[in-house]
Amino acid sequence: MAASLLAASTALADPAAVCKGKTLNLLLETVPDTTALIAVGPEFEKLSGAKLNIEAVNYTLMHEKLVPSLTASSGSYDVLAVDSYWAGEFVTAKWIQPLDERIAADKIDTSVYYPALMEINGKVKGTTYMLPFWQYAMGMLYRKDIVEDPAFQAAYKEKFGRDWRLPETLQEFADVAKWAGQQTGKVGIAMAGQRADPVVMEATNYVFSLGGDFYNRESWEPSLNSPEGIEAVKIYADLLSNAAQPGALGANFDDVANALKQDKAVFAISYLFLMPTLQDPKESKVVDKVGFARMPGQDSLLGAWGWAIPTNAANADCSWEFIKWVESKDIAKKRALAGGQATQTWIYDDAEYLKRWPQMAAVGDALAHAKGLPVMSRATQLVEVFAEVMGDVLANGTDAATAVANAEDKFARLTKGDPLLK
Repeated sequence: MAASLLAASTALADPAAVCKGKTLNLLLETVPDTTALIAVGPEFEKLSGAKLNIEAVNYTLMHEKLVPSLTASSGSYDVLAVDSYWAGEFVTAKWIQPLDERIAADKIDTSVYYPALMEINGKVKGTTYMLPFWQYAMGMLYRKDIVEDPAFQAAYKEKFGRDWRLPETLQEFADVAKWAGQQTGKVGIAMAGQRADPVVMEATNYVFSLGGDFYNRESWEPSLNSPEGIEAVKIYADLLSNAAQPGALGANFDDVANALKQDKAVFAISYLFLMPTLQDPKESKVVDKVGFARMPGQDSLLGAWGWAIPTNAANADCSWEFIKWVESKDIAKKRALAGGQATQTWIYDDAEYLKRWPQMAAVGDALAHAKGLPVMSRATQLVEVFAEVMGDVLANGTDAATAVANAEDKFARLTKGDPLLK
């Protein structure tokens, strides 16, 4: 499987035949993979004769910039980066083109992608609309130098009555994080409580860790109002109040990264994609001191981005040439080596890649114990409703059971009539 990859694309017609003189406009998030793409972009320009115009913005601005373009007769963007929880919305609204005919014609091997990523950022109801290009696996970031110190481990054994181990359950993690902050004089856990996306992306890991979910994914009845869902919200609120950095209620993942980089925190439940910034000696005090492990408990939240062609693309053939190029074996590896989060399985077996990023050896374990938000037409509203729940608890002091129960009708309305859930 790994031998074929997307290499077939290199034998296809000259991309210049459909791209020469064109400009491809892309809107991307300000993350390491975007930096990596900008670095290799001139290779596509030379190959195709097209100009790449890459606009990088903070995640919170992306959806509001994309929707006006997608609803216009002629869009502003030629290639889309689709977040996993926008996929259902974009397909339902017919904003992105099916890719199966192009994939078949060019013999593109989509089996190189992790199946979990194709489920959330590839196929929707059996039709391929995207190729996953960047995953944001989440899990436990921790200070290796602190937890492996014999004095820390001795104190841990005295406190908990067992030899040191990475936490195996969510409650164990919470107990250890609070204690570690007291033991070290640092923040026990760096957290991102900002509404809407930061707190939802982070707190969903707590829900999934305990085996909870927002819906029964067969009947689509709301299920957050369960012992697991309520307990997850309680544990998150307890940690934010008693173990997190000052200002955590308004923090985003950049703030979590900064707390770790500045040697101020022991743990975080966050994104593996933070690792390149933690390894940058120009801005990090913790180079080679941070480890990554899967989320304690059952599952973590898995998200990804997928390349798609907008329905209103001015030159869809050139857009497709870009997607084939950027996902080709050579370019995918270059992006991964530069700090991008690869989606093709073979890269995680590549010796050069693992030598450059040894922390990524844990990604397979994380992906094996992860799931995405439901692929549904109103997934963005799902995020907003859960953000309301978390805000009610964290900012207003409402008890978790009441806040979750108050939102149950809102969750129920989001799935009614959804064509993707039939």
